[in-house]
Amino acid sequence: MTDNKELILYVDDEQKNLDSFKVLFRKDYDIKLAASAVEGMQIMDQKDVKLVITDQRMPNMTGVEFLEKISDIYPDVTRVILTGYSDEEAIISAINKGKVFRYITKPWKR
Repeated sequence: MTDNKELILYVDDEQKNLDSFKVLFRKDYDIKLAASAVEGMQIMDQKDVKLVITDQRMPNMTGVEFLEKISDIYPDVTRVILTGYSDEEAIISAINKGKVFRYITKPWKR
């Protein structure tokens, strides 16, 4: 951890979203970025992540699937899902399966 800042992991398959997120929050938080759920899991295994924010629609593993996978391994990590799609079924699934703290729709504002 850098300068005693809380560590946030942001997982999104769109590089521009990753870059924008880091620019907005790097001053106040230690930001780790992952372009896939697999990469996100590798970071989770190596770092003391406090908050995970993930996009819902990603190739190979959705955000809900990723959060569901980490919820048993890292039960104390706060989980947030971010998506541009307002799919009610995905929202319910995220809350139930991924034990999501918040579901935020894009575009989001700081």
